[in-house]
Amino acid sequence: MECVRCAGEQFTKAGTDQERRQIFRCTACGRRQTERSSSTFSGYRFPDEIIALAVRWYLRFRLSYVDLVDLLAERGISVDPSTVFDWVHHFPPIYQEAARPHRHRVGCRWSVDETYIRMAGKWVYAYRAMDETGQVIDVSVSERRDTVAATAFLTRAMESTMVRPESVTTDKALTYPPALFAIIPEAEHRIGTMEQQGIERDHHHLKGRTRNMRGFQQLRCAPVICEGHAFVRTLHLGFSRLAVPTGTPRIGQPPRLVRAWDELTACLRAA
Repeated sequence: MECVRCAGEQFTKAGTDQERRQIFRCTACGRRQTERSSSTFSGYRFPDEIIALAVRWYLRFRLSYVDLVDLLAERGISVDPSTVFDWVHHFPPIYQEAARPHRHRVGCRWSVDETYIRMAGKWVYAYRAMDETGQVIDVSVSERRDTVAATAFLTRAMESTMVRPESVTTDKALTYPPALFAIIPEAEHRIGTMEQQGIERDHHHLKGRTRNMRGFQQLRCAPVICEGHAFVRTLHLGFSRLAVPTGTPRIGQPPRLVRAWDELTACLRAA
């Protein structure tokens, strides 16, 4: 453990906090801290494992905040729905950034499409891209369906993956040809229904997750959930070097998503 102020490594015990965690005092600067002070979970009252479990459950399953509160209450954990809301909107981007070095390299044949999601009583657009292996490349939410939004989405997807696609398949929307010509004119642009079936089927997972939410209320909330949902699906489907299976799976072994999530949680705890 290092001091969060001076990076010192010499400490003395200085009592416990309200959660009965040991408090240490840095002998160099006098700063008081716990072993959790340098963790990403610092400042949150509930244990790291509870926060990580609630976030994973919300992104993986079609649960509401009240459903999560009830499930945690059955395990003796009393938490307010607003607290779960705070966890769900704070931690997914942090988990995504921690998992970025471990994701599989994105392929060079992309399928790009957009689907509708409801926000504050109106429809907005979730732009999504998938490669030939079925890995979700990126997700972006826009209030408009035009060339500017398509260009911004494709630019962001290429910058985040460091990959320039060799071919891009879209539907017949007129917004894509000028966007593709502007940023990747060398890429082959294919238009077809059969080629888009994979991403069209994948849309149903996102729409199914957002359906019981009855829409988003703010635009800043929608990207966190949409991107977090896609991120958890990539872990679940094995598009990551985290929790790589070694040998024959054992009976009772946790699913790969659970093991990968635990590895990321341990990284954030040590951050």
